[in-house]
Amino acid sequence: MKNILFFIFILGLSINHSKAQVKEIYKAQIAYKIVETSPRCKQLTKGLYERVVKNGGTSYGVMLESSPNPKTDPSQEYSKTYNFNLHESYPDRMPVIARFVFDPKKQQLYEDNVVNAQLVAIAFDKKLLALFNKK
Repeated sequence: MKNILFFIFILGLSINHSKAQVKEIYKAQIAYKIVETSPRCKQLTKGLYERVVKNGGTSYGVMLESSPNPKTDPSQEYSKTYNFNLHESYPDRMPVIARFVFDPKKQQLYEDNVVNAQLVAIAFDKKLLALFNKK
């Protein structure tokens, strides 16, 4: 009987942990969508694929570099914000052409102006915040 109760307890913990992982992966997915659908990202990527291929590249992409949950999100390190890069892909390099930061506490998307070392608030679809904040 003790073994059965222990098994049920462990199963409950693993289900609860799985829900937390899904929640965090979900938040990262919405953060991706916030970046990718922003007018600034759309402006930067308009015609980008053709230009990259013409220059010998294969594609471009948005990559999550760091997040509040690096163990469950596809990110490499911890950050209080979701930090993304927009990069071009070539066989020998991946130059970053823009960086974006989504701050979940301030509920704001920024473009990282590396030259002036400042975050510049940019427009994005505010309707996506309801999805991001969904429990």
